[in-house]
Amino acid sequence: MQRLILVSDDEPTVADSLKKAAANLDVSVLTELQGKVVDRARKEKPDLVVLDIQQKNALETLSLLKTGRNTKDIPVIVIARDDAPELRDMALEVGADGFIPKPLGKDFLPKLLLFLSGRKVR
Repeated sequence: MQRLILVSDDEPTVADSLKKAAANLDVSVLTELQGKVVDRARKEKPDLVVLDIQQKNALETLSLLKTGRNTKDIPVIVIARDDAPELRDMALEVGADGFIPKPLGKDFLPKLLLFLSGRKVR
């Protein structure tokens, strides 16, 4: 079963590295600008959204994703530089399903797939 991950990050290297890693796994990775990610999530119904919480209005986008009738059940993993603990805490309070600090390691996509399968991510 192919998984669909929607990524919104202002650093193209994140999406590019996910796409490269996904080529070896049964995963499709779509990218979208932060301002359009909610509409894209409604349309595509991804298995997971990866959202860079340090983008402008990203907390608002997260809130829209987690309260929207058609998107509230889509897990959202937020990413940010490790030096943003208050932003991480706010994102988790708003409804993020998890937080992963940047820089992202090579095991990022496999961890996302473990998360989707319901297993503990370490």
